[in-house]
Amino acid sequence: MKADRIYFEDNPWPEGHPVKEFTWSAKEVGGDVWFDIHLESADYYAERDIEHDDEIDYPSDWAAPIVWGNYHSCTLSSNYWHDGGFRICPKTKYTPDFLDGLEVEVDPNPEGIEEWSDLAFHIYLLGHDAVAKHRIRFERIGASTRFKIIWSGMIAQAYVGDYEFEHRFSVIVSTAEFPELKEKEA
Repeated sequence: MKADRIYFEDNPWPEGHPVKEFTWSAKEVGGDVWFDIHLESADYYAERDIEHDDEIDYPSDWAAPIVWGNYHSCTLSSNYWHDGGFRICPKTKYTPDFLDGLEVEVDPNPEGIEEWSDLAFHIYLLGHDAVAKHRIRFERIGASTRFKIIWSGMIAQAYVGDYEFEHRFSVIVSTAEFPELKEKEA
């Protein structure tokens, strides 16, 4: 896998899609540090267009390039549509050293969540779908305050009424600045 790309397993572009925007921020919630991540991909067909072929009977919308083309690009975010995010640690432990090598699981059991709006992240992929079962790893680059982020998770095509998390995604961000903790809002 190349860095600064998002991959959707078994979609028409096995080479993935460039990450156009990536924002990583930290906030204090009840004495703990929480992260927000916002990612936008380039258009699915930005690097390679796939001509529609009426002769091909695609096994699903997931495999059909024309369906992906209808939705243009992906937005995967914990704070674009709602106030989500995920807990990292108590505020007193928050340092680049603490974060180095840390891997977190976010929404590992979405079946137990009553409202889809309670998921940490929302996604616009082939419509407003659902995303969960995240594994996010933070690897410090040398002694700097920059990190490589390795992220994977599962997608359910909720937009078309399919609530099974059966599609994998993965992202590698080559370098992102350690987020300063925002002052707690009054």
